[in-house]
Amino acid sequence: MSETADVEHLLRTSTPQVLGALVRQYGHFDACEEAVQEALLAAAVQWPAEGVPANPRAWLITVASRRLTDQLRSDESRRRREAAAAHIPPAQLLSPAADADDQQAADDTLTLLFLCSHPELSSASQVALTLRAVGGLTTAEIAHAFLVPEHTMAQRISRAKQRIKISGISVSHTSQE
Repeated sequence: MSETADVEHLLRTSTPQVLGALVRQYGHFDACEEAVQEALLAAAVQWPAEGVPANPRAWLITVASRRLTDQLRSDESRRRREAAAAHIPPAQLLSPAADADDQQAADDTLTLLFLCSHPELSSASQVALTLRAVGGLTTAEIAHAFLVPEHTMAQRISRAKQRIKISGISVSHTSQE
């Protein structure tokens, strides 16, 4: 395999672990997924030029955590500005949940799998979300497997993420069941 193929394989296999770690720590599935995608993009650009770091998973988690933290801070600042403009006391603002436990960097793929297969989600949504988040498949690949248009699959995955967000499903709920 070429060096680029090695990096691509490493990124593909690390993605579920990195996403699981961020979801466990921050609890925002959709925001964590975006941050992981940004970290993967940074790694895909940087690693072939500068070499793969000694601990690629830790590097990805660190970069994704920083991106997510920046985004959450930006969102919080925006909410404060909007609240100030609407004269809402800051204490009434809904701040993002950030679980600051210093748990060991464990493989959170199983936890992510439980989150994706939560009973609140339909069976089709569970499978699609699991293939996307844990399996690392693209939306197009999942749509092809389900024999549906890519747009339909993208909506299904998006609705599953919204369902998780709206119903308050969290990693702590899934680990207790």
